[in-house]
Amino acid sequence: MVNNILAITNRKGGVGKTTLAVNLAAGFAINYNLECVLIDADPIGSTSLWMENSKIKGLKVRRLTLPNSSSNLHHALHTWGAAVSNMALDCDIVVTDLPPIDIIIFTELLRQVRNVIIPVGLSSLEWEATFPLIERVISTFNENQETKGIIVPSRIHPQKNLPRDKIIEVLPSQWKLSPQISLRSDFQKGVESGNWIGETAPNSLAHNELNSVIDFIARELNII
Repeated sequence: MVNNILAITNRKGGVGKTTLAVNLAAGFAINYNLECVLIDADPIGSTSLWMENSKIKGLKVRRLTLPNSSSNLHHALHTWGAAVSNMALDCDIVVTDLPPIDIIIFTELLRQVRNVIIPVGLSSLEWEATFPLIERVISTFNENQETKGIIVPSRIHPQKNLPRDKIIEVLPSQWKLSPQISLRSDFQKGVESGNWIGETAPNSLAHNELNSVIDFIARELNII
């Protein structure tokens, strides 16, 4: 298992996975001068479409769809994980943008990756989808294996008071809560421009929030 692979996922769509994956990968490359591979594992291919014309130093985008049905799912996911691990050997960090994920597939996926990042909003529906993933990480690994899980509050209303203390209270010790990413128009403009927030809206509130998340994840996962 390679430790420089970050899996960004949730069981629910529309929680900001692709926004986080694209901007996180670009931020690692630009802010920390890292060689980063961004893997588009979603069959829809949103990441590839978003970044197909971008030219960010140190960032490569690769399409490697995560298998979600197979007569031998374990073998298919093992093959997928081996391909990702090989990519990880030739760069500093791999960021994978995964599709909405079934709990069975997620369980198999945990055999291939160690660092799990889950963007989630404040709705009860999103948290109901998230907690089974949190619990599955805990049941699959023990603390000695240094499994890292990070919850990223995503698409939060800028004027919403995030109950951080209450969220941290219910999170298991293996999981950390990052700074939030607010629902800001600059992120959508980044999609429309086909680039990351640091290029399309430098020094904006959205860019500053994203940098805080990048720095937090970098410290927690010992990337820097």
